[in-house]
Amino acid sequence: MSQIKVVTNAAEGAKKTTREISVIEPEVLGMTSVAELVEALGEDLVVAQVKGQLKVSFRAVVRRKLEEVDDNDESVNSDEAIADEDFSDWKPTLRITKTPEEKALEALGNLPPEVREAVLAQYNNA
Repeated sequence: MSQIKVVTNAAEGAKKTTREISVIEPEVLGMTSVAELVEALGEDLVVAQVKGQLKVSFRAVVRRKLEEVDDNDESVNSDEAIADEDFSDWKPTLRITKTPEEKALEALGNLPPEVREAVLAQYNNA
């Protein structure tokens, strides 16, 4: 049986203590096909859950456009430009999660050479 980790997500102004727990994953999370999910949960619930997650994914696309800023910390996209954009053919994409090593290499690659050398020297001396 698989376990799933759950971490509290304290809202601002809420109790700042973060709690974490691992619990046994319900069987439905181990299902690997739409047919299995429909059989276990019913088509209406599966469709409602998928549509709900699609809305979350789509909102993230729009949110990134709202939050995008230039070097002067000014918005890149106006509200009007975002609202006028044609999202009619939007479809979600599969998000590829990077390993910590990939993230570190990418971050190091984005640093100026002298800063990268200093960081690596600090790491090698640790």
